[in-house]
Amino acid sequence: MSDIQQTMYSHFSEIASEYNVLRTTDIEPILYISEKLKDRESIRAADVGCGAGRYDLLLFKHLNDLHLTCIDINEPMLEKAAELLKNNGIKNFKTVKSDANDIPLEDDSMDCIFTFNAIHHFDFVKFVDNAARVTKKSGLVFIYTRLRSQNANNIWGKYFPSFLEKETRLYEQDEMESMVNSTSMVVESAESFRFKRTLSLDQLVDKARGKHYSTFSFYTEDELKSSIEGFRKNIINNFDNTDKVEWFDENFLLVLKHKDSSNSGGQQ
Repeated sequence: MSDIQQTMYSHFSEIASEYNVLRTTDIEPILYISEKLKDRESIRAADVGCGAGRYDLLLFKHLNDLHLTCIDINEPMLEKAAELLKNNGIKNFKTVKSDANDIPLEDDSMDCIFTFNAIHHFDFVKFVDNAARVTKKSGLVFIYTRLRSQNANNIWGKYFPSFLEKETRLYEQDEMESMVNSTSMVVESAESFRFKRTLSLDQLVDKARGKHYSTFSFYTEDELKSSIEGFRKNIINNFDNTDKVEWFDENFLLVLKHKDSSNSGGQQ
């Protein structure tokens, strides 16, 4: 395990119990996915880098007869995902501990592969190659992420010191599409999402202290403390009401299909 992989493993292990509270979960990409898959009566899928299961719960609520394999390298996160789904009466799932670059599923066995806000932790091409291998010819791969430019435009990129310099793992749309072209898959569609957010300055600081983005794990303790103070000053200087700080978050959904499939949406 590389140094950065060890840092990430430690980070997610530490915040697993609070992760679903710290992070914001948006319904809009799930509704978009649901529309794409509405004609499929039954769906066998995997969520790679599932984390604590926050998007898995929404998938079960909005997809037809879903059978889901939740895959993550981090055991505490998998435990929280299983707990969340079981507590909501969901049984059609299993958890698998695995690296995203070597998806441990049978060839041509899945209707869909999902990954939510995790692709920057993977080797992009290896992930797509593996997703292509395990999905049926009619299968789809959904990659939900934020672009590097979207990261630069949100409240953290604009006002949190060194945030953009620390976060070097994100892609732009053209970079992802270029990498997809080297695989056996092609882009079926792409969609951008924009969300209005409102929090108090204290709530924002709590998120940073809780390291709701893994980017914060790249700060030393002293750097994070100093940057939080700089962030406070920047928000006070740029927003009239620190009890109601408003901004927009943006995300991006890339949908892939097999090159040799017309993707009629039917079953195999």
